[in-house]
Amino acid sequence: MDKYTGLKFFEHIPAVPDNGMILTRLGYRKTTTVLDDDYRKSLMENINKGLMLCNTKGVFGTFKIAKRDEESVELDNGVVLKSRSLSKLLSSSMDVVLMASTVGKEIVDRIVDEVNNKDAAFGVILDAVASETADAALDWMVDFINKMIRREGKKLTKMRYSPGYGDLPLSNQKLIFDVLNLERLGISITERFMLVPEKSVIAIAGVEGVD
Repeated sequence: MDKYTGLKFFEHIPAVPDNGMILTRLGYRKTTTVLDDDYRKSLMENINKGLMLCNTKGVFGTFKIAKRDEESVELDNGVVLKSRSLSKLLSSSMDVVLMASTVGKEIVDRIVDEVNNKDAAFGVILDAVASETADAALDWMVDFINKMIRREGKKLTKMRYSPGYGDLPLSNQKLIFDVLNLERLGISITERFMLVPEKSVIAIAGVEGVD
């Protein structure tokens, strides 16, 4: 049996990040920052250029929880995630969804080129667009999954958890990388468990009953 059976891949995710979140990431405050019309127009044009450079893809898989205690969660594929906080998040869940998204290599390479050789300010804008688009892709998959499982009286946890956050070590990225076959999305992982291209994200959510 193919160990990757059951994974759902998306070769193109139509995720559009919230412009307000991009501006916040760039340091603009909604209530206090005033942008003149010409500057705002230029900024929006650069944000749109960034969106055009994103090749947004994703994958998710659903796995049964085989064992759980206060310190860890073991999935039915043998993966053990050691985290007290994650175990608490999944306390009402019988299944776990592992997911990942990436905006691809093109925009990441462009960010490096702009920051190092050309227009650093434009590079910073691209960086914000790439980060928010990767997160927006996870939001899109969460919505997709919720629509699928709602008919079964289920929903995903409102929070999702990522390796390197809280008490879940970054090393767990390697476990999930292998389970989700992220090489198929053009993603690789370093010896220090960083994803390449940089603007790639892994997340974990629980499947629980609708209240």
